[in-house]
Amino acid sequence: EDVQSYNVIGEIRGSSKPEEIMVVGGHLDSWDLGDGAHDDGAGCVQSMEVLRLLKKSGYKPKRTIRVVLFMNEENGLRGGRKYAAEADQKGEKHVFALESDAGGFTPRGFGFDSSDSDFEKIMGWKDLFEPYLSDHFTRGGGGADIRPLKKEGMVLAGLRPDSQRYFAHHHAQNDTFEHVNRRELELGAAAMTSLLYLADKYELGSTGN
Repeated sequence: EDVQSYNVIGEIRGSSKPEEIMVVGGHLDSWDLGDGAHDDGAGCVQSMEVLRLLKKSGYKPKRTIRVVLFMNEENGLRGGRKYAAEADQKGEKHVFALESDAGGFTPRGFGFDSSDSDFEKIMGWKDLFEPYLSDHFTRGGGGADIRPLKKEGMVLAGLRPDSQRYFAHHHAQNDTFEHVNRRELELGAAAMTSLLYLADKYELGSTGN
């Protein structure tokens, strides 16, 4: 039977545009065969790591950067839908959202759901990611949990790790902690932090509602 569950939220308040919110997140629940280490414990850890890395760097974001660990992705997206409904009710202005929900493997790039002008800006950042082989930027992206937030002018992005091993673990008994490589997980978190930094500094999705 259904029981009450909760999204988990933490944020760094923006220094000059705190009313503009940038979300980064993953989902807490998992398929019952394994522990959900890649799907999606990895995404939750990486999302929290974004805040830690930004704080460690000393960077003061202009916008509010909010980590959301969504509940109930696997069974109806109720965590993502409830978060979007609450944002609407409060009149919050979300301009950018990034999700990690494709495993904790080596990052290869990101998929984007954005306007043409925002995607042109994003493509100008490819050279910054190229030395790390994480510069595969394509149209079409985001994630199931952040999709209910989508409004005109907002940018959605999804981390795209190397996919070769993901379906060896997805919804399987071996989706467990020992199959997550720490260095690969850290590289994904670093790529996500870099994207969040650029999206904040250059005001990606500035027409978002």
